[in-house]
Amino acid sequence: AITIGTGGSAGREGPAMQFGAAITSWLDTIMVLPTHRRVHLLGCGIGAGIAAVFNAPLGGWFLAMEVILPDWRPWTILSTLVATIVASQVTVMVFGNFHLLPTVISTPVNQTMPLLIFAGLGLVEALGSIIFIVTLSTTTHISERLLPNAYVRHALGMFLVGLLLLLSLAVTGHYYLIGGSYVGTGDILRGTLTDTNVLLILLVLKLIATSLTIGSGGSGGIFSPSLFIGAAIAMLYGYCLTQWHVLSPHLMGTIGLCGMAGMVAASTGALLSAPIMVIELTGNYAALLPAILTAVSAFAVRRMFMKDSIYTLPLRRRGVKIQENHYVLENNDGR
Repeated sequence: AITIGTGGSAGREGPAMQFGAAITSWLDTIMVLPTHRRVHLLGCGIGAGIAAVFNAPLGGWFLAMEVILPDWRPWTILSTLVATIVASQVTVMVFGNFHLLPTVISTPVNQTMPLLIFAGLGLVEALGSIIFIVTLSTTTHISERLLPNAYVRHALGMFLVGLLLLLSLAVTGHYYLIGGSYVGTGDILRGTLTDTNVLLILLVLKLIATSLTIGSGGSGGIFSPSLFIGAAIAMLYGYCLTQWHVLSPHLMGTIGLCGMAGMVAASTGALLSAPIMVIELTGNYAALLPAILTAVSAFAVRRMFMKDSIYTLPLRRRGVKIQENHYVLENNDGR
């Protein structure tokens, strides 16, 4: 709450997943479950945390089943889905039904040429995700090596983030870098933030601010920053195509939405949950097909160049080998 509430450039899904994991760990101390049930309960807790924070029951369920749980048996699927639905409904009872991001007005995309454009968007998002993963990982590694004291490291990191916030205010008139940058992402989707130079500056600043926040020890996630970065990259991609008369302007909103799905899928490895989560956050179910296509192509291209996600790379560097997800098989040399 302090990291994000005071201007740290990070997302809320990290704390939500940690809350869910902590609660299930506490329950395990009471019930003393076997290992497979402990992992199952952990998936339920993490999925419920995501569903509650984002009001996305299906997205939370897909994330739990895809990233946390290796078990796709009917009982596991059903119980995890019940956990995420109940968590989301409790959120609705307290705060009302809501979407964190504005609904994008779009028509269903089912023609070959537009679908190829979204596949190309996946390629661009994959390259952006590699830069994001490397930047965050490098920032963490260098800051830990140069500043062993965790308090000094984080204080300096947040001081630099504060300077970036001031720079953002000077350039755009708004603190777009704060927290998950939902205001900025919403403005991009609405089409009110259209200056390509400003988008490029904010894209670079958000990348640096998130890397400094989390890399210096801030408590937050990378899902929400990935949404902003993905939307900004997608809009720059879309504006180029509209200038070349390849893309119709009425698809710009859909381009931004699918860019978010592509960036999240490529950077986190959440291939299935990324497009579902983005659709639930905006309520735009007509964009499901291009969002899935963008996510699949972005994930596949990133895997060609980098086998680790933004979650698994820091663990692998510490000697902890965890597979990115449970349907991508690796051989003995890790490929």
